[in-house]
Amino acid sequence: MISRRNKIIAFLIISINIYFIPVSISIILSNGGPEGVSYWVLPFSILINLFFVPAVLSFKKNFEQRVSRINEVGIAMIVLILVLGIVSIYI
Repeated sequence: MISRRNKIIAFLIISINIYFIPVSISIILSNGGPEGVSYWVLPFSILINLFFVPAVLSFKKNFEQRVSRINEVGIAMIVLILVLGIVSIYI
């Protein structure tokens, strides 16, 4: 049960990073867009990108239990960042 939950969390983190890795790269390559406004988003995007490595490592047998807590913290932070981002748009 726990192993299945860890795999689901790792898959969610990887799927979220499929969107956020190109966003981070485009912000860096475009120098933050006009007037550098996108640099405000970059720290949050890179924070989400940092959890990609433990998520990929969780599919290896040697690292499965070692990175499970990191993945749980990672998905909690990603959800928090996304919820705060959505709420800040509507306030």
